[in-house]
Amino acid sequence: MEGPLAHATRTRVERAFIDNLSDHARVARDRASGSRPERMSKRLLVDVSHAVEKAVMAGTVEPPTVVVALFQQLSYFDRERAVYEAMAAAGVTAVVGFVAGQAHEAPVGVPVVELDPAEALADEWTVVALGPRAGAFLVATDQHAFDPAESAVEPSRVFDGRWGFSRAQAANELARLRFALGTRLDPEVLRTIDDLLARTMPAGGDAAGSAGSPGEMWATTSLYHMIDRMRDAHAGTRELREQIADAHAAAGARAAAGTDAASGLPDAGFLERWTPRGGPGALQVGVALFDIPAFEDEALTAGRAAYHAAHRVAAALTEPLGPVDVAVRLDARTFVVLVPGASAVHLNDLADRIGEGLALASEGHPGVSLTARVATTTTRGRPLPIDDLRAALAHADTTGEPVDAGRTPSGGRIMVVATTGEEPVPDDPLESEAAFEAAFEAASEPAPEPEPDHAGRHVRLVADVPDDDARTPRPSPLGSAFARPPRPSPPTFDGLDAPTGWFGEGR
Repeated sequence: MEGPLAHATRTRVERAFIDNLSDHARVARDRASGSRPERMSKRLLVDVSHAVEKAVMAGTVEPPTVVVALFQQLSYFDRERAVYEAMAAAGVTAVVGFVAGQAHEAPVGVPVVELDPAEALADEWTVVALGPRAGAFLVATDQHAFDPAESAVEPSRVFDGRWGFSRAQAANELARLRFALGTRLDPEVLRTIDDLLARTMPAGGDAAGSAGSPGEMWATTSLYHMIDRMRDAHAGTRELREQIADAHAAAGARAAAGTDAASGLPDAGFLERWTPRGGPGALQVGVALFDIPAFEDEALTAGRAAYHAAHRVAAALTEPLGPVDVAVRLDARTFVVLVPGASAVHLNDLADRIGEGLALASEGHPGVSLTARVATTTTRGRPLPIDDLRAALAHADTTGEPVDAGRTPSGGRIMVVATTGEEPVPDDPLESEAAFEAAFEAASEPAPEPEPDHAGRHVRLVADVPDDDARTPRPSPLGSAFARPPRPSPPTFDGLDAPTGWFGEGR
């Protein structure tokens, strides 16, 4: 059965997925028409530029076909010099531009336009191609910023741009460049461009639309989808490398950190020794804070009772974790679980499972409820937001109700759920052999279905969580009816984008 944290996160992911489907047509049209600029890397710009150039040369050139390309600097054009000379030789009217002041040898058959470093065109990376029956465009503006995830300088440059294969939008971009470059263009080139635009631009009552024909929209949308998937795969590979590095760092920190004598878990010093780098390109880490008030109970003042309780808690915390995950004891009553690379859905599923384990650990010696109040978040920021999680739990105390705490100042989302358990029953050894045999005989019979417990072992975070999902009983020799459902594979998409909650304005 699904726990409350996992249910709340899953329903939010499903809602985001449905919203994304309904928004798909509008996004596709915006992209095809060039009305949706997006953040692009230098690496992606080069790939799209090559795609446009190869499309122009894919078949017989039908005149007049015009290609105008702005490369910012001569050094960037020199790598493509042979491509544009081949275009000119094939009958394409090609024009290239870059910042003035750099000595250069003009490419054969290709006019060169020099740009003033102070004008806006000097910051553009642009390739616009237009023919009688096809067109393509790439227009991007240098943001003079760098992607911290890239190690080299040039590939890390960041642009805002748009691209597509709409002939109508390619004509719009060519008209813009024709007026921006003006008399710097050769008169013969100007006549060719003007003649091509006159054929292409809609006139009178003709239909006009910059998104292009259905075929052009299909091509642009499918290429965007393929590129998005390849970027995701590249980011996933980089994140996997970081996760492996973090696993090694965690192993080293675990060896160097102190150990809590009672639970056997690493102590708070682990967090100081294991601090992977933060930022937009950093590995996402799931953080779940467990507050167990029972450790301040008088029943756990005795060393032996506290030792047994701490070991039971440690077993519940670590049982569902993977090889790179770690549980840490921060202080007497507070524990934190770190899950590198976790999505919110996967993290909250783990938190629910740990909550079940803590409820089961409450049964038996020393007879104290070990259930916890839990706050979870996923973050790429460092240091880890332990204080934000503590504050969310404190706020839950003041309201007396479970809290969806919204987003923290650093942008992470915190979810809080309070778990409650039935009063544990202390161990009561069987007083006679006859009593033992009677208990064993009773346990051999199928365990009856447990009475519905609408409160459950959790205070539910979302009101519409179904409470009638029957969990298949798995009788033990003593008739226990608790069974654990199969663990789902961790999802890769969170889709959490709800408004800011308690941490926002008006706190």
